[in-house]
Amino acid sequence: MRHTFFHDIRYVLAGALFLSFLTGCAVQSHLLNNAGELLSKETVTDDEDLELLQHASAYHLKVSQALLQEIPDHVKLAESVTRGYTQYAYVYLMDEADRTESEGIQKANQLRSRAAKMLLRAKSLGLQTLSRRYPLWDASAQDKKSSASIEIAPADVGLAYWTMTAWAGAISLSKDSPDIVADLPQVLKLAEATWIANPRFDKGGLASMMGTLELARPGGNLGRAQAYFDSAIEWRLDQISPFVAKAENWAVAANNKDAFIQLLTQAIELGKDKSDLSNVIMVRRARWLLESSDNLF
Repeated sequence: MRHTFFHDIRYVLAGALFLSFLTGCAVQSHLLNNAGELLSKETVTDDEDLELLQHASAYHLKVSQALLQEIPDHVKLAESVTRGYTQYAYVYLMDEADRTESEGIQKANQLRSRAAKMLLRAKSLGLQTLSRRYPLWDASAQDKKSSASIEIAPADVGLAYWTMTAWAGAISLSKDSPDIVADLPQVLKLAEATWIANPRFDKGGLASMMGTLELARPGGNLGRAQAYFDSAIEWRLDQISPFVAKAENWAVAANNKDAFIQLLTQAIELGKDKSDLSNVIMVRRARWLLESSDNLF
């Protein structure tokens, strides 16, 4: 999964000023949409101060969510908010829980619980906009006997992808909640529709998620999952995350420790000269996974 995590702080501050102005005045709808466009712009940061970025991200998300309530049909803003909460949950909560679990189970569980709630929020926000754009989605998703699904428009692929990713993440953290786990067939339907619309989305991020979901589905096929991860690696461009995803999902499921070590070593080597936040975090995770290999095999 690609992680272009945070917008330039100027956009955050400008968005706050926009929101303050818009909520206090009767303005035309195009001004709200302009504010939505501004807040939904995606940029890459090479700032390595994760604590500063965490605070900036939280502030930006709250401003964006408040604006989304005013313009719920704004697809790009809905995608940005859904993506933001999903990435926040992964980077600052789930990953932190994994790396600190050996120091304290209670703290790790608290982080995962908070991550699950944030992912469910992301899923809910994403589905609200998707359901408005695809009124037949609810009926299609709820019909477990039907293989029919919606046809995702190219402009909505990002929103569908991040909604599905948040939903899948929430399920993975909610194994003691049967009602949430029971949603897996709906996630799989949304994933298939997104894959049909644009399999190369997010520099292999969608392909990685398809591989992970293949392993999660009842009767999942290791060979099919491997093919998804291999496609993700082929389409990765400058991102190392597909190597890490294949290692901690496919290699672990296949009980292939040699492949696990090889994939993570390759990820670290490819990422050592990259300073963008996505790759910095993936290198950190790859190193932690290598250190934890005896616990995984």
